[in-house]
Amino acid sequence: CVSATAKMKLLMFRSLWGAVKQFDGPHKVETAIKAFAALGYDGIEVPYKIVLEVGRQRFKEMLTSNNMKVGFQIFTDGPVVPGVAGVCSGPYAGHPVPGESPEEHFDVFREQVRGAMEFDPAFVNSHSGKDYFSVDEADTFFQQAIELQKTEAEGLLLMHETHRKRYLHSPWVARDFVPRYPDLKLCADLSHFINIAETDTQDPALNDVIKALAPQVYHIHARVGYDHGPQVNDPRAPEWKAYLEGHEHWWDTIWEAQAARGQELTTLCPEHGPPNYQQTVPYTRQPLADITEINHFIALRQQKRFGKKFGLRNTSECHT
Repeated sequence: CVSATAKMKLLMFRSLWGAVKQFDGPHKVETAIKAFAALGYDGIEVPYKIVLEVGRQRFKEMLTSNNMKVGFQIFTDGPVVPGVAGVCSGPYAGHPVPGESPEEHFDVFREQVRGAMEFDPAFVNSHSGKDYFSVDEADTFFQQAIELQKTEAEGLLLMHETHRKRYLHSPWVARDFVPRYPDLKLCADLSHFINIAETDTQDPALNDVIKALAPQVYHIHARVGYDHGPQVNDPRAPEWKAYLEGHEHWWDTIWEAQAARGQELTTLCPEHGPPNYQQTVPYTRQPLADITEINHFIALRQQKRFGKKFGLRNTSECHT
């Protein structure tokens, strides 16, 4: 149990994935930010590349006028990298074209970190490396990333996400790799771990890994996965109750580790995604549930749970 005197506060962020047109949603960026601010969210989480499409000054104005913080996602390859044409258009000057080597992944990573720092973000969360990297290649990337964190990016909360396709895709890879780097900070998206391990939330080996990694987790992506996929179709449904409560147990483990190390702020972002992440009815492609409603359900439920553990004055203030 965490001491009743713990003073850690929860800030609730909302992903623009599935909310704005650039990321499979219906709204303009400004409209989505206003809507989430009106619901009491503390900030948004969004790929850094969108700043380059919207414009730096305009993006700052959107945040300031709505009193919203920002957490950035960055990617070391793929269509959301600023140096390639793709999502949010591009390529953008000053950003390298991604390649396959760990050095090229780091170059892409570094330029996005540099750009993000201008916005004084609450955090930067990276999809880092590739799942096929050898340990030596992973060492090359993460050693440089940690050195950047300690030097040029000192003071920035710079994290690496546990995500499929990336080096930290698997609980077993993370179990063996992360403890070698005590300064490595993580964003925990545990829906990927349960999917990769093809197991349930009661698996003792998986629970041991999550408990061991928790002291290095700084941000939570709150999506409920299961043994055969990274996203249940509707975590409100009774058939998924065990998976929802199992993930919540893991999130509790992370919060307790954060409070124990004296962390003053923690952040959480509900991140159930749109189709094709969300399952749909065949032929009609009608989503089986509304992810806007699901993500707000997750936010309200977790802030209530956090308030019970750490005090109502310390939880976020999202509302219906």
